[in-house]
Amino acid sequence: MKNNLIRKFFSFSYGSWVGLFIGLITTIVTTRILTPEELGKASMFTLLITVSMIISTFGTDQAFIRFYYEEDESNRGRLLYSSLKIPIIILLILSMIIIACYKPITDYLFNESSILLSIFIIIGVIFQTLNRFGKLVLRMQQKGNMYSLIEITSKLLPLIFIIILSLSLASDYKIMIYSLILTLIISFMLQAILGKNLWKVEHKRYTSTKYKPKDIIKYGSPFVFTVLITWIFQSFDRIAIKQWNSFEELGIYTAAYKIVGLVVALQSAFSSFWTPVSFERFNKYPKDTDFFSEIMKIMTFFMSILAVLTILSKDLFVFLLGGDYQSASLVIPFLIFMPIFYTISEITVVGINFLKKTLWHVPIAIVSCLTNIIGNWFLVPEHGAIGAAIATAVSYLCFFILRTYLSTKMYPVNYELKKFYIVITTVLSFALFSLSKVSDVVLYIIGAFIIAIIVFIYYKDLKGFFNKINR
Repeated sequence: MKNNLIRKFFSFSYGSWVGLFIGLITTIVTTRILTPEELGKASMFTLLITVSMIISTFGTDQAFIRFYYEEDESNRGRLLYSSLKIPIIILLILSMIIIACYKPITDYLFNESSILLSIFIIIGVIFQTLNRFGKLVLRMQQKGNMYSLIEITSKLLPLIFIIILSLSLASDYKIMIYSLILTLIISFMLQAILGKNLWKVEHKRYTSTKYKPKDIIKYGSPFVFTVLITWIFQSFDRIAIKQWNSFEELGIYTAAYKIVGLVVALQSAFSSFWTPVSFERFNKYPKDTDFFSEIMKIMTFFMSILAVLTILSKDLFVFLLGGDYQSASLVIPFLIFMPIFYTISEITVVGINFLKKTLWHVPIAIVSCLTNIIGNWFLVPEHGAIGAAIATAVSYLCFFILRTYLSTKMYPVNYELKKFYIVITTVLSFALFSLSKVSDVVLYIIGAFIIAIIVFIYYKDLKGFFNKINR
């Protein structure tokens, strides 16, 4: 394991860390401008353009990732345009549906009918899709610094636009929509410039690639159902709150989600780094399973420490959000497990992806989704946002277990899962304890003790990892 691996990770991640602090400022500003109800409405816009992007890509983004290193370097721009053919067709169909059904769609999302809002939805979906491929180009080219620049820009622009728009428009959910649209457009323009070698227009005129559109569809299409189910799994909490509770509870949950989103930024950075690195490592050293085991244990250590620190800081975060969002302190301790389980499962799932057994993602997504739906159905009507957070934590644990079990059956790796489950059980128990009415001093003492336990469990792994780096 060489130093360039660490440098590569930090080149991808520093943008997320800078974006983390910008995102925190944006959240503080937003919750001072918008009531929980208005923030809840704005979150529905984000949900819709995200699911529409998943449908429009039709798994071609996953095919682009899988075939990128197998394609001749001179043909990778052609592979990009081949991957975009299906999304363009689907985007046209989706746009017609959104315009034709704008009244029920906008009424459900925002409690008002508006053709203008439907047009903004279409623009949002188009540029969300282009942003997906724009970022993938930078990821697969392993241009970490450029990727981080985009991450910083995509966090800074909403803050600027929200402040400007709030001074000139009414303080309602629409300023969030406008700022997101402007951010998506500018971000993609920057991505196209930074990844211009693959985005050159002449690439779309040729089809002499190793993998044809039919190969892209064959590989990527199983991901459509899987990713869609995964989206439901990841988003049903907010849908459930909107459907079975209120926009106000949804706004509180969204605010807590934005705080946890600071940790999701780390998850995103790691995934951006890990996807090309893991495939490259497997192609060069397919029998080196120790590499994947070491990375998993290191990430478990850092993510679990981060979870404890986040739980200890929950009241500080809520203070920053403002008085209208006080109950978010009950939501944060459980939402934090979402990025933890997902990030670590990105490492343990490699066997499924390496061996191209992508159909196994379908039952994993279905079981995890059903777990989430059932949990929300039982908990949200009575407990609102906190019920949704608990259901989310349980379903993500299920997601991790299934991904890890099936992957290790195909590509055996000794992840020393006993250590993982001891640490996670301890941190989960601490999250439950944090909801009780105890003094901050007691909470901090217990938190420090749990951190000491985590360090003790992974001390040898950390020592071995850093000794390899320093060689």
